[in-house]
Amino acid sequence: MRTRKLHPLLHDTVLEALSTHAFVQDDFEGWQSEGNIYWDSNKFNLMQYGMIDIGIVQPLRRLWWALLKYNNTSDQILVATAHYTWEGHVEERKSDINVRKQQAHRTVAALHDLTAKFGNTQLPILFMGDLNENYHPRRILHEAGFVDCFAELRLPVPITHPQRPSAPHEDILGDVTLDWIMQNKYARPILANVIKNMLSSNGYVVSDHCPVMCMYEFGTGPYSSNIIQDFSGKNIVKNLST
Repeated sequence: MRTRKLHPLLHDTVLEALSTHAFVQDDFEGWQSEGNIYWDSNKFNLMQYGMIDIGIVQPLRRLWWALLKYNNTSDQILVATAHYTWEGHVEERKSDINVRKQQAHRTVAALHDLTAKFGNTQLPILFMGDLNENYHPRRILHEAGFVDCFAELRLPVPITHPQRPSAPHEDILGDVTLDWIMQNKYARPILANVIKNMLSSNGYVVSDHCPVMCMYEFGTGPYSSNIIQDFSGKNIVKNLST
């Protein structure tokens, strides 16, 4: 699992609820205040981790990644996450440049570089995060071989923002999908959902974004995607027996 916009109280809550989970421990402040990656230490061992500057405007945000090995096997998986810049950021308004397109292209380059670094062309890769947009980042990643879990499962794409009863605080339309989990062809989603109505005991929502959840199968790929998406407004479903 990963976290977006990490807060110390959220971190403590995660560890209290998931006592067997470990996380990346690093002195760089962004690992404590922007994002991190958590894994079940009974199932996975951390092999390597790192962060890559992909041009996110906010100074402490990076592409965070962790290479995990499944216990007692040689199987590995690369998990990466990022929180792209909001489309209404002052820098974007000044430049009229869609910085999320740039960040998505740099994400693709970073994931390909990591695959080459580890020397494993069949490495399962999961990339996820608040991409702050529902079209261009998803399109760019899809064209590079990363398909979102809902498209792969032929499910309607759920709304992830805002988490009601929250309302959008920015001057943007509400009820949109901003949060995504994507995978390459060596990871197969088997169940995906968006978790709603996450209220604290005092009635407050934990976040104004809904968490996205996906379960995966690894180790028997590559998998043949059932979805070809041309991003012109339609999905083409391939032979469902593949």
